[in-house]
Order: sequence, then structure tokens, then C-alpha cells
Amino acid sequence: MTLDAVTVALDEHGITVTATASTSADPDELLVGAPSAWLVVTDLDGWTHLGEVCDLVRGVRLPGVVLTSAPRGGLWGALLEAGAVAVLSDDTHSDTIEDALRDAAEGRHGHTPGEVEGLVSQWHLMREGRERMHRLVRSLTVREHEVLELLYDGATVAEIASRFGVAQTTVRTQVKSILRKFEVGSQLAAVAAYDRYLRPPRS
Repeated sequence: MTLDAVTVALDEHGITVTATASTSADPDELLVGAPSAWLVVTDLDGWTHLGEVCDLVRGVRLPGVVLTSAPRGGLWGALLEAGAVAVLSDDTHSDTIEDALRDAAEGRHGHTPGEVEGLVSQWHLMREGRERMHRLVRSLTVREHEVLELLYDGATVAEIASRFGVAQTTVRTQVKSILRKFEVGSQLAAVAAYDRYLRPPRS
């Protein structure tokens, strides 16, 4: 399935659609030709990327459908809250994508109000969790943050101690402080929490 194939198929039925895979697309350029709906294809692989896609959805004043590799859940809720009328998995059959764009062009939403409410609620929980993690990360000292990033990259306590020219006991003390601030019981849990802070969860 290509963007061109979908737009051509709809055009044959008298529905003009614009499509993009670029989050940096100019919303005004997507309105050229007076389309009645639009499609964006995105993988949502980072928080910044998610923000860019949501900004694009808000900026294009047309009913929009998002096709994404992100699993159904909070990230879909973010897109719906931004104004998308439907979010679909990127493995959706082209006929279903065409139907969704046709519905969008004719003013119909692709999700029930209950589905939208549930997905948006998941997004709010995800966003609140990230905001909490942002506060926790900001509570780290500069050295603790450096230690956490090295743990995230897979470094051992011994390797970190050697890198900074300090005793392993010093690094272990810093790791304990990170665990206490993150309210977790292991380095693995701290690294997992940091990963969720850096990247949107995929499930």
C-alpha cells in the first residue's frame, strides 16, 4: 500500500485526499487542491516526534486519519485528542484505509465516543507518568544523571567507576540515590523507567 495508491483510488470516487509521511510538512501545502480529508503516516518513535505529529494534526484544518506503527493505546489517544478523526494500524488493509478517509471526508468519525474516551484516558495516564518521570530526572544531580545514562547504555558499575576515576563504592552510592529518587528497587527498573521517559512505550 502506498500513499499514492490510496489517494488515486479515492480520487476515482470523487474524494480528494492529501497525504504525507513527513511531520515537517507545511499544513498550508497540504490544503492545496482543496482536499476533503488527509492522511499522515508515522511511526511515533519518540516524544518529540509525537509532539510534531500532534502539532501537524492540529495545524491541518481538515478531517485527518493517522496510519501508525504505534500499538493501539495512549499514543492513539494523543492523536485523537489533537483532532484526528481516526487512527489506524499501519498494517490495515488499503480498503479499510480508503473507507476511513471516505468517512472522514463525509464528516464521520472512525471511533465510537467510548473508544475515544478510553484511548484519550490512556494518553492522559501516559502523559502524567512522563511528567512525573521528568520531575524525578530533574531531581538527579549532574553526576547521577551521567551514571544513569551510562547504565542505560549498558555500562557496569566497574566500567562507570573506571570512566570517572572513582571507587566502585562511590558509583554504588550514586546508583542507590537514583533508585531511591525513582522509587524503584533495582538498576533494571531504573533503566526501564528512564527508557519510558525517553521514548513513548510501545505497548
